Amino acid sequence: MSLSHDPEVTLPTATFPEHDRLAAIDDLTNELQEWHEALMEALGDASRGLTDEASRQRAQDTITRLVQIDGELHKADFDPEWVAEFRGLLLDSLRAMQQAQPLDAFDKLLLDVEAMRHLLRDALDGHVGGSEDDIAAVVKQLQQWLPRATQAELAGLMGISTRQYQRWSQTHAQPTRRAQVVARLIAILTRSWTDAGVVAWFHRPRPELDGRPPLDVLDDPAYEQSLFRAVRQGRAQHGA
Repeated sequence: MSLSHDPEVTLPTATFPEHDRLAAIDDLTNELQEWHEALMEALGDASRGLTDEASRQRAQDTITRLVQIDGELHKADFDPEWVAEFRGLLLDSLRAMQQAQPLDAFDKLLLDVEAMRHLLRDALDGHVGGSEDDIAAVVKQLQQWLPRATQAELAGLMGISTRQYQRWSQTHAQPTRRAQVVARLIAILTRSWTDAGVVAWFHRPRPELDGRPPLDVLDDPAYEQSLFRAVRQGRAQHGA
């Protein structure tokens, strides 16, 4: 799995300890897609979904696998709110299978499996190679994703001078918290926006941020989860 959006550019995977975990997340995302498709096929039309034993068994097998997947998730890859959302969907599915009418339970399971697949995809979309320990790799990745953005623009998002940004491109040190947040936000934004649109997003007031632009709250840990909610909502509105 390439960690770059450009298929011609693959960062050296041996450098990053999180690569194996992210490859596993990618596998789980693909697996959930396969489970979702198989479940839809097994359920068939409404009458079959209510009576067919094979359909009920497929639903139960899906629940069992979701519980196993929950146990395979690595805490280092996800924020607590993400984990709570994933597990909330899982618990909803479990309750529905136990309490709802069969067809309603199957419909709920289909929706929840798809939602969990998108959550896992978000984890991959927000990954930046080297974000744990190599600021030079982060700078290189951002320049690959936003080739039309100037160094001054990217430095401004990081809260540093252009000269400091240039030094970062040659420094294999641990990124600052702000650099990590900015990189993860850009990783998601580039799925939907042009280079200019990505940069502009940081300067526009957002209702999720108490009417403040993202640029004003990047240094405040209290706004971190709100920033990621805002960026994902923005992506959904643009059809990504």
